Amino acid sequence: MYKAEMIFRGTTSILPRRFPARALWAVAFAALLLILLASVTAGSGAGNTASATERVGGLTVPADPSLDGVECVKLCVAPRKATPGAIVRFTGAHLDDVRKVVFPGKDGRQSSRPVATAPGALRVKVPHGSDDGHPFAIDGAGAKSNRVPSELKILPASAIPTEVFPVDGPVDFGSSGARFGAGRNGHTHQGQDIIAACGLPILNVRRATVAYNAYDGNAGNYVVMKNKGSNTSFAYMHLVKPSKLKIGHTYDAGRKIGRVGETGDAVGCHLHFEYWVGPWQTGGRPIDPLPFLKSLK
Repeated sequence: MYKAEMIFRGTTSILPRRFPARALWAVAFAALLLILLASVTAGSGAGNTASATERVGGLTVPADPSLDGVECVKLCVAPRKATPGAIVRFTGAHLDDVRKVVFPGKDGRQSSRPVATAPGALRVKVPHGSDDGHPFAIDGAGAKSNRVPSELKILPASAIPTEVFPVDGPVDFGSSGARFGAGRNGHTHQGQDIIAACGLPILNVRRATVAYNAYDGNAGNYVVMKNKGSNTSFAYMHLVKPSKLKIGHTYDAGRKIGRVGETGDAVGCHLHFEYWVGPWQTGGRPIDPLPFLKSLK
């Protein structure tokens, strides 16, 4: 028989003075099994959550890509009307591993590799030969997404507009208080209010460069665009959120600036639109934009 050795000094052993070594190893092995069992049970519980982790080995299984929206951002006719060679932006989930986007085609499917990807969005060039329809994405593992819910129309480059109305949806020009020159607290109204539902897209009227993209207590979220080829600027105010357009970048007519809101000193959702000859607020002068807006309608 062997005497059991004390593992920790200063403690009283619960083992008898004479304890077989074989039995001691059996106790240790049983304790180890209990620890491993507890670990596996905890890991199994975590694996039952809605994660993409396998139960064995802790490997991460990539989720399939999914698409929920599409918008044209360059060489566009309208937000969901593109031209061959246009850049379109898809939104969704699990898009960072997408290797190609498949478009309907006049002579069969056309595919294009993304020019930029992120988990929630990707950009891709519309291939020549594409047709109207609902594109889908394929990731590096060959998994296919759903077809994007909104139809993307493909039109010839000749359809790209030189001017568009600034709100994509039903509008009203309001009463006399919405007009240019109407009285305000300490000043006169420098633009025309376009009454529209909250959330309707606000579009860039002409090809122009972003001069200002900021927030003001009166204007709310606003953007000022310096029109190419003329000494004029257009201002768009009370956007729901700050615009994603970049200062100094040039955008075509029809590019989405933001959405109709009521930020700043606004009562009810509307777009406050200003037409300036010369620099905006720094030497130029505003003119009544209503005749011009009516001509666009």
